[in-house]
Amino acid sequence: MKKIKSIGLVLFILSSIGYTYGQSNNYGLKEKTISTAELSTWNVLGKGAVGTWGDQTSLQEADDTKGIMLVSLEAYSNDVIVRYKVLALTPATVFVTLLAVSDEGDSDKLTVPDNYDGSIGLWTKEKENYFFAFKNAPHNVTPFVKKHPNAAKALVATAENSMIAGVYYDIEVGKYKGKLWLAIDGEKVFEIDDKKPLAGGHIAVRLRGTAGFKAGCLIKDMIILSKD
Repeated sequence: MKKIKSIGLVLFILSSIGYTYGQSNNYGLKEKTISTAELSTWNVLGKGAVGTWGDQTSLQEADDTKGIMLVSLEAYSNDVIVRYKVLALTPATVFVTLLAVSDEGDSDKLTVPDNYDGSIGLWTKEKENYFFAFKNAPHNVTPFVKKHPNAAKALVATAENSMIAGVYYDIEVGKYKGKLWLAIDGEKVFEIDDKKPLAGGHIAVRLRGTAGFKAGCLIKDMIILSKD
């Protein structure tokens, strides 16, 4: 079994601060810029290629893919917000971001089978995570978030898709004091409260193509806000 490298879960008691969507200085979280070089060192799971194009990180499926993912080396504690820009290189690309990814239970550790082939079942059936899918029109669904493992339905979903290939979008996915949200280009797509939120874990981004067409994307300007 592969074990994803983890920095232990550190718990702090936050001072009483107000929650204001989209204003990082109100969260009381530390801000870390993830450089292109650092992002390209995240764990690669599934089949495909990771590269750099100037200040961009490229991620692309292989021909015989079942999906490709980048998973953070570090585990983040309960509250975490991820911001980045992403451009889908093909119309068939479906893009997902996962927060609080870990093995089931109280630990923030994440283990992956040595023969893992990139398929989605590991994340939907066996691992804890919040599964934010947003560039997903090729799968004939709209943006949503699910709480895995074995989510029967989405915690919340929207009525419309807004992302197309060839355009950079500003993405924000957040988990803060039980609130979960997605924003695209500064506009909140959805927000919901989880009364029993998952604890800490890793961050991941996942690509999958559609109907035999491969997925590819470019990512840049990633920032992670967390207590760690």
